[in-house]
Amino acid sequence: MIIIQTGLKGASRSGRRLPSAGFTLLEVLLSVTILSLVSTVTFMTFSAATSAWQRGVTLCDRLHHGDFVVNQLVMGLRSAYYREGGEQPDCGFQHTNNGDGPEATDEISWVKLGGALVGRDQSYAGSPHRVRFFLADDEEGRRSAAVTSWQINGQPDDFDPDSLDPVFLSSRVKGFNCRAAYELDGNGKINWLDEWIETNKIPSMVEITLYIQPIKDGEPPVELKRVLGLRVAEVIWNP
Repeated sequence: MIIIQTGLKGASRSGRRLPSAGFTLLEVLLSVTILSLVSTVTFMTFSAATSAWQRGVTLCDRLHHGDFVVNQLVMGLRSAYYREGGEQPDCGFQHTNNGDGPEATDEISWVKLGGALVGRDQSYAGSPHRVRFFLADDEEGRRSAAVTSWQINGQPDDFDPDSLDPVFLSSRVKGFNCRAAYELDGNGKINWLDEWIETNKIPSMVEITLYIQPIKDGEPPVELKRVLGLRVAEVIWNP
């Protein structure tokens, strides 16, 4: 005869109940709390990394625009042109001082050779031409770096350079400050002038500062500064 012994589920042969394999309510709440904290920290870390990446991309874009304008200015100034044989009023460096710091909107104009600021495909790029660099509002009303240029020879008597339409280089440039200098003084320091008044001549050194649009409103602008010497000035100041 076969005897089959049955019993209640979860009970031992001795009649005692086996311990339950489930979680208590306190353990479940603790697990949910820990999971929420981990998720929050992970999200905050990801959000911070994403924000930093976006700021880095925006800053690179601003610097790319600023570097382009600065390099064009540097190449244009280094290719300054001045005829030999005494003072040449039509070849002099002209500078208008319009403030200092990020709100500065200075204007400069000089005669040069080459394609900097005008493009190598410009018909008069290889001959002496004057360029004017300044800030103006573009078609969308944004303050932008702008340039006009014209050939200094062969212009009609009624030619007005102010009537030329500007070419806008970058809407990221919001401020421009320039200083010029004759030469080093006896102590080896540069005598910077806020405004160049020797319009019949060319300065020995030029300092240009561009203020680039900040990443967010209320933040300080990005400042790009270059100081360069103009070799052609040696012919003028040391004949």
